[in-house]
Amino acid sequence: ILTSLITGKKVDFEDLYCEGITKVTTEDIAYAKKMGLAIKLLATSKKIGDHYSIMVSPKMIGAAHPLFAVNDVFNAIFVKGNMLGDSMYYGRGAGKLPTASAVVSDIVDCARHVGKTIMCFWDEEKVELESTDEVMQTFFVRVDNSKMSKEEVETVFGKVSFVEIAEYNDEIAFVTESMKEKDFKAAAEKCEGILSRIRVM
Repeated sequence: ILTSLITGKKVDFEDLYCEGITKVTTEDIAYAKKMGLAIKLLATSKKIGDHYSIMVSPKMIGAAHPLFAVNDVFNAIFVKGNMLGDSMYYGRGAGKLPTASAVVSDIVDCARHVGKTIMCFWDEEKVELESTDEVMQTFFVRVDNSKMSKEEVETVFGKVSFVEIAEYNDEIAFVTESMKEKDFKAAAEKCEGILSRIRVM
């Protein structure tokens, strides 16, 4: 919806890559904390040339990022503009009372505009989407160390930064360098025993 408002064109949710939080584990959260990061479910939209890269997925973000402190029933929209710079819009957006407030507001708005047509702000022309495979990402990965050694991990993924937590000594955790999604997928296919992977913002 936000991308449609920005571009004045249509975005179908069926065309977007969407991933929820069901695969995020307590181990992932512990590693994120060790690295000074937090895991947030983010919907991201970025203009790349004449195309837009849009994705919904969990991401690890650092304490310096304004979204790091968004918790509980609060939601936020973070905007980076070429002239505006960084800007964030923040407030209650989840939970039963904030949700009820939004629903009642919509019902009142409909009642006040009975018989009126409210124009949409975008046309039927579709936004040109960047292929998810071409998007550059950094990944946090956990691997069963009975399947692969650190040396084998580096052979497959190249230069990585290892992260260690004493109680998780049966696995190898690491952060990759920035790479295309398709290159990560190709590397992951050569890697046995992947337990988890989360994108890092």
